[in-house]
Amino acid sequence: MVVKTHRGVNHLNKQALVILTSVLATGLAAQTANSTPKQTTKYIYYSITGDTPASIYTTLIKRGPRVGGVKAYASTTAVSSQTGLVSPGKFCSLKDYTFKIDFTINLPKLKNEAALDGTTRREWSKFSRFLRTHEETHRKIWLACGADLESKVLALKAKSCTELNAKSIALWNQTRASCTKKQNAFDVAEQARLLRHPFVKLVLSRGSKTQSALAVIKKK
Repeated sequence: MVVKTHRGVNHLNKQALVILTSVLATGLAAQTANSTPKQTTKYIYYSITGDTPASIYTTLIKRGPRVGGVKAYASTTAVSSQTGLVSPGKFCSLKDYTFKIDFTINLPKLKNEAALDGTTRREWSKFSRFLRTHEETHRKIWLACGADLESKVLALKAKSCTELNAKSIALWNQTRASCTKKQNAFDVAEQARLLRHPFVKLVLSRGSKTQSALAVIKKK
C-alpha cells in the first residue's frame, strides 16, 4: 500500500490531498499489537526574501507550496507503505508485517534575516517556529493513525487470503477517512491561532502592500 498525503499551513481553508496510488492490502500477523510505525523525516526549504513584514509575507505567498491547489506557507508530504508475507493455511496470516511512513516537510527559509529590524526579526523567528511545529504535529497525527492501523491489521482473522485482503482494504479506508478528519480539525483550530500570531498582526499593521497580500487569504 503506497499513499501520498500532502498537507500544509494554508492561507485560509486548509485542505488535505490524499492520493491512493496503489494498494496491496494484507493482514493478520503473529506479532504483538503494540508496534509503532517506522518513519523517516526529511526537511527541505524554499528560499524567501524581504526586509519588512509586508515584503516577507508577499514572498511567502508567491513562493510557498500548493496543497490541494491552495497556496500554503509550509507543507508535509507523507508516503506510507505496508509490507508482509502472506502465509496460507487453516487461517490466512501475514508474516514480517511492517508499516512505514516517509515524511518530507517543506518550510520557508529567509535569506537575509540579519537585515531585519529587531521586532521583525523576533516575530519572524516565532512565526518560523510556529510553521515547523504545525507541520511536525501533522506528522505526529499521521503516526498515531498509522499505529492504530497497524494494531488493527495485526488483529485481523480470516479463513482465506481473499477475505483477509478485503478486510485490510476496508481497514485502510476507515483509517484514512478518520485520520483526514483529525488533520482537518487540527487545521481549523490552527487557522484561528495563525490569524492571532504576532507576525501576522505585524504584517496587518504595515501598509497597503501588505493589505493587498492578505487579500489573497480573504478571497479563498
